[in-house]
Amino acid sequence: MSKMNKAEIVAELEAMAWHRLFNCRHWLADRETVWAVDQKLIEMGLREQISSDTWRNSPLGKELDVDLFEVFMGLFDEWEVPYILEDHGLIDEWESDSICARMSRKADPELVLVEVVRRAYRNYGKASRFLH
Repeated sequence: MSKMNKAEIVAELEAMAWHRLFNCRHWLADRETVWAVDQKLIEMGLREQISSDTWRNSPLGKELDVDLFEVFMGLFDEWEVPYILEDHGLIDEWESDSICARMSRKADPELVLVEVVRRAYRNYGKASRFLH
């Protein structure tokens, strides 16, 4: 379990998301980055093991929307991103469908998604100030 308090965990998640979205050459994470971030989420107490090869978000991870932060960090498969953003009310169904249509026409997923995810991150940050 993490020795960090909730405020420190939120600050760390926000710093990690900001770094991935605005300071990395490629927003979508490679395998090594996914593994490293996943280990950090486990250390922070945001993931828990439920069997030898299965993990899930902990209650704190669910409370802090860790799945959404994983989107902000480029960790999810690009085809899941529009649906997760839509589920969290950060884009609407029309925009989600439009994103999927552009990607299905072989557009580079990073180019299609990164500005949408940056906008969603900013909007989430405005709304989440009142949640945590």
